[in-house]
Amino acid sequence: MKSTNGNKLLYFFSFGLAFALCVGVILAQKAESPVQKEFPVGDPAPRTIFSPVHVQFVSEEETARLRQEKEASVLSVYRLDSKAKRSTLSRTEKALKDLARSRSELSKPESQERILHALTIVSERFLSEGVLEDERKRELLGSGKSQIHRFDSTKKSFEPREVKSLVSLQEAKEKAGLLLEKEGLHERGLRDAALEIFTSAFQSNLFYDEGQTKDRRKQALDSVTPIMEEVKRGEMVTQKGLLVTAKDEKRLIQVQKAMTQKQVQGRFVSVALFVLLGLSLCFLYLKYFEPREFSDPKYLLLVLSTLVATLLIEKITLWIPNSSPYLLPGALAAILLTVLWKPTVGILGALGISILSGPLAEFRADILLIILLGSLTGSFAAHGIRKRIHFLKVGVTIGLVNAAVMMAFALFQGWSLAEAWAVTPLGLANGFLVTTLSFFLIPLFEHLFNLTTDITLLELSDLNHPLLKRMVVEAPGTYHHSLVVSTLAEAACETIDANALLARVGCYFHDIGKIARSEYFTENQTPQTRAKHEKLTPTMSCLVIMGHVKDGIELARKHKLKDVIVRFIPEHQGRGVIYYFYKKALDQAAPGETVNADDFRYPGPKPQSRETAVALLSDSAEAASRSLKEINPDAIRTLVRKIINEKFIDGQLDECDLTLKDLHKIQESFVHNLMAIFHTRVSYPKPDEDPRRPDLFESDQFSKFH
Repeated sequence: MKSTNGNKLLYFFSFGLAFALCVGVILAQKAESPVQKEFPVGDPAPRTIFSPVHVQFVSEEETARLRQEKEASVLSVYRLDSKAKRSTLSRTEKALKDLARSRSELSKPESQERILHALTIVSERFLSEGVLEDERKRELLGSGKSQIHRFDSTKKSFEPREVKSLVSLQEAKEKAGLLLEKEGLHERGLRDAALEIFTSAFQSNLFYDEGQTKDRRKQALDSVTPIMEEVKRGEMVTQKGLLVTAKDEKRLIQVQKAMTQKQVQGRFVSVALFVLLGLSLCFLYLKYFEPREFSDPKYLLLVLSTLVATLLIEKITLWIPNSSPYLLPGALAAILLTVLWKPTVGILGALGISILSGPLAEFRADILLIILLGSLTGSFAAHGIRKRIHFLKVGVTIGLVNAAVMMAFALFQGWSLAEAWAVTPLGLANGFLVTTLSFFLIPLFEHLFNLTTDITLLELSDLNHPLLKRMVVEAPGTYHHSLVVSTLAEAACETIDANALLARVGCYFHDIGKIARSEYFTENQTPQTRAKHEKLTPTMSCLVIMGHVKDGIELARKHKLKDVIVRFIPEHQGRGVIYYFYKKALDQAAPGETVNADDFRYPGPKPQSRETAVALLSDSAEAASRSLKEINPDAIRTLVRKIINEKFIDGQLDECDLTLKDLHKIQESFVHNLMAIFHTRVSYPKPDEDPRRPDLFESDQFSKFH
């Protein structure tokens, strides 16, 4: 059965997720508390250290020092206000007009023109160089900075300027009188008036540009090339007895980081390869040796989930304080897969978890041997578990094998017998830990993946199940038929190594759909109900009979029966023809009318497993055997052979794994058990046939004896 494209995507996704989870679980590190430094600064080095690797690293201190120097070398930027000249001239003209109203010497236009001309020249001279606020210049002189960069936005240029040469607003006002005189204002009155106007109208035009300064400093910092240091491979980092310096500590830290990074990278690659090998082994095994189950993604998910869960529990076990690696519950995967699926897959789980546990166990031979042999033992011991008390036996068995492996390995290492014996309790503890965990995890996995274990089947085999109790009352003939069919199927499955318990329980419920219309089925009919089908056409009768499959599935779903049990309801009929009504339809057909046999076939599907195939054969054999007039081995064998041949030729067994050898074993099992079922008692003589002991037959002793 080929997987769909959707299934393939699910397979790859599941495999990838399981791979990531396994790698993550194995590489996960427990948060550790800080430990005391081995090489504290100022103390003598306890040992000499030579670097095993070549390390290059940035000298943070030197690089920081260089960055500070570079940043300090960047001059603060002061921007010339390009609008200052225009605004100063405007204020000057306004101040001149206001002053001219009150000063007689300014009444003449030519006097005003001379003042305005002189003020314009003096203002432009100061403004072209830049004038600082008084407080700003004091700050610059106090900071010790000797230069700034003057930025002229009109020229887009940066020019260095000495701080001492910069003019403050107060200095400009102090120098203005002398400059005005040089510009032709020799008259004291005019010069005083011009100085008054200058003092009120003139303002500074050189301002600190924080944005430009930060940008230039950032560019300078970005241009700094980090200063590198190196420790060559084999170079001595510290010498025993010498005081550890801060520089030594930094070099040691860098060497340790390089070693840790190298180890992490190597460990990751190693773990990834082992996980890939382990999961690929499981994937390929299922694909090639379990193709039927592999077509259902849930079985691959079951195997992957079991391995991931086991790895996670192993990791948690290692993190428990004072825990021992001898307690790693690796056998858990094998037990889960054996009980939930089958022993061969359990052995696969034993091999897979042994590979995946290698990195966790640091590849210790004794730990891996315990996991492998304990897991294989778990697969053998857990096979056929039907009662929860059997887990105790499994735990003891695994514990004894673990203890034997531990003792053997210890003796091989040269330990004394007493020392080897002292560690064996850990092996026993491992066995009980594994079985305790499996006891609680099996029901969880059974529910998550909708699986059915033998333990659950035993619970379902209780004849006090509500459906079976209802069948006893409403369809007693069907109930008896189901019990006989279950007996035949169980015995036949035992001969071919199929799941006999599953066959028995499945046959208990295979005909529950007949409860709804029990009077339409031969085994439940009474003389009053035998005429039910006479009022119906063959087609309608066929629909009524077929309806018990649909009704049975609905009843099973309502009572939450497991899917593996529900499959018996449609598959025990397969795609068989209801021959009685097909023949009746042929007999009633008009001349030239065609009767299609497929109209009288059950909807199927055909049996998909050996157990449902045996149920199909058991059901047919039991029903047909009632029509035998003469009960003897030859007659029963002939009947059974005929039924099996008919089902085989009709293709009802095409989709299950039964072989011709299996069919022969099933035939002989049916013959043996049908003979036992139809065994007749010896005919006892009537009272008048043995006149020697009339008292025996007249008394009540005979009936009590039999």
